[in-house]
Amino acid sequence: MKTFLNHFLFSDVSVAVFSALGALGVLCFYSTRYGFVFVDNALFKNFALALFLLAVLGEVCLFTVFALRVHHSSLLPEKLACIMVLFGEVMAVVSLVYPLISLAVDQFMSLSSAWTLCKQALPVWGAVVSVAFFAFVFPAISSGALKKGVAVAAAVILVFISYASIFPVTPYRFTSDPVVFDNGSDYAVVFSTNVSGTGWLEYTYNGETVRLYDETDGRKNNSRIHTFRVPKDQLSGSTYRVGATRVIDELTYGGRTGKTIESEPITLQDTFGQNIDVLTLSDWHTKNARAKAAAETLGDYQALVLLGDCSPGLMSQDDVVRYILQFASDLSGGTMPVIYVRGNHETRGPEADNLSAYLGMDRFYFTTTLGSYNLVVLDSCEDKEDSHPEYGGMDDYETYRRNMVSWLKTLQPTQKHTVALCHAPEICREEDLSAAALAKLDALGVSLLASGHEHVLDYRTDGRFPVLVDGGQDANGMFTFVASMLHFTPDGVDIVSADQDGSVLLETTAAWK
Repeated sequence: MKTFLNHFLFSDVSVAVFSALGALGVLCFYSTRYGFVFVDNALFKNFALALFLLAVLGEVCLFTVFALRVHHSSLLPEKLACIMVLFGEVMAVVSLVYPLISLAVDQFMSLSSAWTLCKQALPVWGAVVSVAFFAFVFPAISSGALKKGVAVAAAVILVFISYASIFPVTPYRFTSDPVVFDNGSDYAVVFSTNVSGTGWLEYTYNGETVRLYDETDGRKNNSRIHTFRVPKDQLSGSTYRVGATRVIDELTYGGRTGKTIESEPITLQDTFGQNIDVLTLSDWHTKNARAKAAAETLGDYQALVLLGDCSPGLMSQDDVVRYILQFASDLSGGTMPVIYVRGNHETRGPEADNLSAYLGMDRFYFTTTLGSYNLVVLDSCEDKEDSHPEYGGMDDYETYRRNMVSWLKTLQPTQKHTVALCHAPEICREEDLSAAALAKLDALGVSLLASGHEHVLDYRTDGRFPVLVDGGQDANGMFTFVASMLHFTPDGVDIVSADQDGSVLLETTAAWK
């Protein structure tokens, strides 16, 4: 056993393998640093950071011993070398296991966040690994054939990287079909492409073709996400299409453009009668396929309401594209209005600041209508106090919510039957604001509040008006999804909620006041 352990832990092959694993572990550990705060809250501040630094130190120890052995150097005493190897191997295992646990505890919902951080760190990590290898290991390779093979492989990689930095290597394509977001005042048509370019929207109004460009102050935006705000009366019932032109090189003088792509014509169907079927989904947390499967069991619909929490956070444009735009376009096909209600997880990550611009919204609370029905859309923001360590000192949502409630108090009742939408059923985490908001909604004649956030399906009738908590991820047990259909009729809102297997879990009616 002792001989086996010595060979397994301290042989040249083991040191080489663990050194490679340790380098990979450092990258993986760094890429899951979004979860540091949870470990630190449970143990002590900066524990996870200290663990990461120990992982880096462990990799330095492993690589040092590996490089010395490759050069057949006896610079280090054997006992010290064994201690360094053992420490490095332990930290290599820790640095690989920690990220796996971080991902597994949330059903790999944070994988997109980890991948974003990994891509950001990859160039520096790759440069450090390459320099270390070619400075300390490559010169000691005794096999001429192996040395030549490594050199050729490195040259090919460098040529490809150089080429890819100048010329496009991926086909230009749409990553989401158009989505028509209703922001209360107008429509925002939004689509995305896999790489940056300029975009346009073309539609027919009063018998004439109108073309809009995604531009700022007269200059076309070179971006992946393209947003066009159009007056509702101009786009209503119209047939439209979108297109984009790839921008390869944007310069002070001139530049290079590439392929132009166009969508098929799409007709917006936003004329409603007295009966309207509205699909609502909440808290899909990257599980697009599961949520769409639940939606399919509920049948056809004429409008879509997304009640927030698309992913753990918005770490990159990819999160916005995959979990909002692709998801909404798959469900709506660009043929119906989509109302987006911000969840607490859309307030997190670098792209949270840009979400309103991407979706063409002035703010995330507003009023709108579907046919003869009135909707009040509210924004509960985060669910903890602004000072919570989870937010990293980036939040001032209490002020935002107070401003929202002040705005809400200015609204006047209408003759239309009214439904309210908000991610969290209490609307505001502050008790005084929550009470004020709920009282005002009651005064506005709200007959139903549709919400999410809690990952349970519930229908509550003990308040001023019924509240639907619209299930979402894991609402009927692990790996399930619950969605709801709201059938607006002259008598009330018929509610049907079902999971992805088609099991009907709730069937009730909220009568109009």
